[in-house]
Amino acid sequence: MTLDDVMLLTDQQVQGIYNDVYNGFWRRYKNPPDWQSPEWEDMVRQEKVLRERYQSCPLVLHMLQDLMDQLEARSKRRNNGS
Repeated sequence: MTLDDVMLLTDQQVQGIYNDVYNGFWRRYKNPPDWQSPEWEDMVRQEKVLRERYQSCPLVLHMLQDLMDQLEARSKRRNNGS
């Protein structure tokens, strides 16, 4: 990656991203619904809304993918009794 590849964001944009992704999305779903339930599908739709809101900004994409990995693992472990 070069500096030309970095999408420059204002402080206000970064604040909005963290507010929406962490305060909104993560705090709402940190105890995820059952894997492949209707509630899970709602969570996936909300994740897509955030990706679209920020026009696939790499920062948002990476944050959301990492959080979705965490949520999937939590949900599957809980359902497997681990």
